Amino acid sequence: MNIPQLYKEKDFLNHQFPTVKALNDPPTSYEGMLRCEKGEVKKLAERNVWPFTQYLEWQKFRMDLQGEYPVKPPLVTWITDISHPNIVPHVPGAVCVSVVGEGWKPNLRLVSVVNSLYYLLSDPNPNNVFNDPRCLEAAKICSKHGFPMMSAKEKKLSQADTARFNVIPLPSHSAEQSAKRDIVKFTILRPKRP
Repeated sequence: MNIPQLYKEKDFLNHQFPTVKALNDPPTSYEGMLRCEKGEVKKLAERNVWPFTQYLEWQKFRMDLQGEYPVKPPLVTWITDISHPNIVPHVPGAVCVSVVGEGWKPNLRLVSVVNSLYYLLSDPNPNNVFNDPRCLEAAKICSKHGFPMMSAKEKKLSQADTARFNVIPLPSHSAEQSAKRDIVKFTILRPKRP
């Protein structure tokens, strides 16, 4: 790790997200708070629709930089209990967002990670869901309300279409558990128009 670069990143991150603080020196572990504050999620939460009500509450997360950072992405752990298709609380690495997975590039910075976490709260993706009961239930509700909004604009499902969901196994220390993969298929019917 490049220690001077770590301090530059810390300063830039604190400037952009004052609710994210380094836990150690040199800064390799962070805790932060964020919440969704606008958009369709906020409208649904104001109508008291679960799980969107949780996304407006302050959420706590942790980012730990691995020894190979920036070649490898930070390890993100969600600390606050939440029902979300892409987040399993208290499990290191159980936050499904491309920027901390396959989409990571060494030129990305911690601000990009925090932006992506915020995006998860404002536009949950029920098409890539963890194999966890709370995640699966939240995915059903999110799909019912048209999430992810970005994909919904690109492609509308007709009444006969079948949507395929990628069910992501939870991170595990056991090779046997990691090898198990479940495929869950949902059929989403559009309401009939009068």
